[in-house]
Amino acid sequence: MSKGNRRKLTNRFAFISVLLFTMLISACGSGAGGNGASSSASPADGQAAESGAPAELAKVTQVTNWFAEAEHGGQYTALDKGFYKEAGLDMTITPGGPQVSAVQIVASGKAEFGMDQADAILQAREQGIPIVAIAATFQKNPQVLIYHKEDSITGFGDLNGHQVFTASGSSYWEYIKKAYKLDKVKEMAYTGSLAMFMEDKTALTQGYVTSEPYALAKEGVDVGYLLIHDSGYQPYANVLFTTEDMIQNKPELVRKFVEASVKGWDYYKDHYEEMNPEIQKRNPDMTLEQMKYSAETQVDFVYGGDAATMGVGAMTAERWEKLADQMKDLGLISQDFDVSKAYTAEFLPGK
Repeated sequence: MSKGNRRKLTNRFAFISVLLFTMLISACGSGAGGNGASSSASPADGQAAESGAPAELAKVTQVTNWFAEAEHGGQYTALDKGFYKEAGLDMTITPGGPQVSAVQIVASGKAEFGMDQADAILQAREQGIPIVAIAATFQKNPQVLIYHKEDSITGFGDLNGHQVFTASGSSYWEYIKKAYKLDKVKEMAYTGSLAMFMEDKTALTQGYVTSEPYALAKEGVDVGYLLIHDSGYQPYANVLFTTEDMIQNKPELVRKFVEASVKGWDYYKDHYEEMNPEIQKRNPDMTLEQMKYSAETQVDFVYGGDAATMGVGAMTAERWEKLADQMKDLGLISQDFDVSKAYTAEFLPGK
C-alpha cells in the first residue's frame, strides 16, 4: 500500500486550525505547486473588453483538499479541456496535502477559491473567517467506517465493544457516538496506517469509499463499510468556496469559476478514462486502475441526489440548516450561528 494511502485519511478528516501554517501560506502565495501560473498576481474581474482586442485572462488560483485524484476530476478537466480559459480565467490549481489548509490560504487572499467539507466551512465561519460555499461537488460524503467482512456488523449500533480507528474530534464521529449511544466503543487514534486494522479482525477504521476499500482489496483484505451519510450526518463534501469579498466585488468572476467547474464535472462523468491520465501526471503515485475505481465509485456521490435534477454542485437550504442544527447540538458551533451566510447557490448554472 502506498505511503500516500496510509497518510491520506488523517489529513482529510481533521479540520486544521486556521491559526497555523503561516509560512506554508506564504509559499503557496509565491506560486508553489499547481500548474505553473503564480497565485500571487492580483485577479482581474475576468470580463471581456468591449473593444475588439482579446480580453486579458483573470489570474486566479484554487486550492484542492488533497493531491490530484479522481475526486477532483471535474476541476482538472475544466483546466485541461480549456473550460476555465474559455470563461476568461487563467487558472492555477494548487493541490492540497498534509498540513495544507485551503481555508487559511483562501482567507489570506493567496488563492481565490478552495475546497473543503461543509462542516469545516461552518467551523471556519464560527471562528470569524468570512468564507462562503458556492458549490458542492459531492452530494453525498464518501467517508466510511470500514470493517472486516467476517465481523457481524450490520449498522452503527453494532460498534460498541469494537476498536475504531478514527481522527480524534471528527465531527461525524462525535455525531455517531451520540446518536447511536456508543458508550462501550474503544476509540483508537488513526495514525495514517491501516496495519493495525488489518491485524485486528474486530476493528473498524475510517476511510473513503472511493479509496481504502480498493487498497485493502489489493492487500487481500475482504471488507465491508458503513457510509457516514447513512448515519444521518450528511455534510456536503469537496465543497467549493470563496470569500465574502470575492462575492461582493467580483461576482462575475465567481460565476465563471463555478460554471466552468460544473462543465468540467459534466464532461468528466463520461470521459474519465480520457482525463485520468492527465490527472495522474500530477500525482504519479495514483495508478490508472485505482483512479478508474474511484471515478466509477463516486458517480452517485457527485451526480446523484439533488444533482440529478438540479445539476452538479447543487446545494439546498434544508441540507445546510440540518447540518448546522446537528453541529449546534454537538457544541461544534454556537446556537446563534447564522447558516444562511455560509453558502450561496446564486452562482450555480441556471440560477
